[in-house]
Amino acid sequence: MKKKRKSEDEIGARIKLILLFFFLALTALAARLFVLQIVNHRTYAKAAAGQHQTVQAADPERGGIYAQDRNGALIPLALNKVYKNLIASPKLIADPDDAAGVVADFFGVDREMIRRKLGNPEDGYEILLKRVDTDRAEEFTKKNIAGLSFEEERRRIYPHGTRAAQAVGFVSKESNEEVGRYGIERFSDVDLKGERGVAEGTQNSGGFLVALGRRILHPQKNGSDVVLTIDDNVEMKSEEVLRAAKEKWSADSGGVLVLEPATGRILAMAGDPSFDPNDFGKEKDLSVFLNPLTQSVYELGSVLKPLTMAGALDANIITPASTYTDTGEVKIGGYRIKNFDGNAYGLQTMTQVLEKSLNTGMVHIARMMGHDQQKDILERFGLGTPAGVDTPGEVAGNIANLNAGRDIDFATAAFGQGISVTPMQLAAAVGVIANGGKLMRPYVIDRIIDDAGNETKKTPVVIREVIRKETAETLTKMLVSVVHNGFENHAGVKGYFVAGKTGTAQIPNPASRGYSDKVTHTFVGYAPAFHPKFLVLLQLNNPKGNRFAANTLTPAFHDLAEYMLNYYEIPPDEK
Repeated sequence: MKKKRKSEDEIGARIKLILLFFFLALTALAARLFVLQIVNHRTYAKAAAGQHQTVQAADPERGGIYAQDRNGALIPLALNKVYKNLIASPKLIADPDDAAGVVADFFGVDREMIRRKLGNPEDGYEILLKRVDTDRAEEFTKKNIAGLSFEEERRRIYPHGTRAAQAVGFVSKESNEEVGRYGIERFSDVDLKGERGVAEGTQNSGGFLVALGRRILHPQKNGSDVVLTIDDNVEMKSEEVLRAAKEKWSADSGGVLVLEPATGRILAMAGDPSFDPNDFGKEKDLSVFLNPLTQSVYELGSVLKPLTMAGALDANIITPASTYTDTGEVKIGGYRIKNFDGNAYGLQTMTQVLEKSLNTGMVHIARMMGHDQQKDILERFGLGTPAGVDTPGEVAGNIANLNAGRDIDFATAAFGQGISVTPMQLAAAVGVIANGGKLMRPYVIDRIIDDAGNETKKTPVVIREVIRKETAETLTKMLVSVVHNGFENHAGVKGYFVAGKTGTAQIPNPASRGYSDKVTHTFVGYAPAFHPKFLVLLQLNNPKGNRFAANTLTPAFHDLAEYMLNYYEIPPDEK
């Protein structure tokens, strides 16, 4: 009996010991929870929040680039479009084979390609299809397949493809940020891209900020819109005329530039060949991205003759009726300079020198001016320095060979050989004659409109007065005579006075330090001659089948000038 009681006491003691153990364990657990939840609450709450709180950047929307028409209506050349990308979370898809079949059948894509992307059950994110049409995306969403959804992607597009491509440029992605490359996209990149915003908040399982509790640390600022001076209709017609001339004469390349002489506003600018900024990655020859009107230099030949003539007229060294005797050639040291056709024309006036484009006549004028005066007038016209146009990478041209003081260099410079310029410089220089003697800074950005709608308007800038107004008027009359009498009036437009000059220049051959058989053709003209609304420069490099610009480019100028005179409703001025 005693033995039985002793056994019961031992069992009770053990039970009490076990209960004491659990009591102590619970007490320790409670103490631990007290420390975690009460004493160290702030520390652990902060740590927990840190796992879900995040700071994310909010990308601004890039501003658009616009051309205009004659009434000021805006035409988009670069803007943003939102596309839908079909994305998948394979770990949430119950039957990958079935899902792949639905996607393939609906969108008409390869089923096996979709199945491979859905093949990893641990994968949380895959892009199945890019740039899905919004309507198709909405229709597919109705299928309600778990693990498949759409996300938005904003992409830069150029609605008119190659139109004004070298003026506009394009953007490329770097570190998930759009960066302007070439053209206005590069020149105005800071204005176009805006400012990134910064937001703080709680992220969900997908890594996105939830709306509730989201705090803006720095608001995003969308990019500004850039409105160009380019007239969309003039740009289209200019490119059409250039393309037709380039194809007709099988030229390697060409360019066209249209500007307002009185303001410097650029109405059109294009090179050919060009590129499609929507698909710039396919281009193998990166030189097509450069603007040949501002980033390439040429010896342009006789189109520079009016500048030399202007210097002599302005200094009262000659008049339009002054004469000299053309013997067909001029000897300078061991060099012989001949007229382009090799002929001699006898007694000629200065107007006839321009009409017949006589090289010997220009050498005669240069000798009368002297080196210092000749170089000074070319520099005052802006040759050898950038024109200051608001596009990236403008080059300066080169008249440095005149620094050596050699007679032969000044003689050839008088008719545009041996010195190089950009087409933009030449257009601005001839614009001096059209604009009563004043050199204007050419510009292509009309205004910038920020995210709040505030406008910053560009205004015309007079760089300097190069020649007297009377000189400009006299020279314009001479250039009108050139159009009427110099090349069978192919450049003329019925009912209008038109001023213009052609140029045919040999292309230098660096290997021989001389000239090749290839030539550059250029035409510069403006109309109406005595109240000019536009100036046109046309250029062809290495055309085939005709030696002279008087034949290749005067019809092209006629077509473009006639179009603009009608488009701008400019009344006739020639009785």
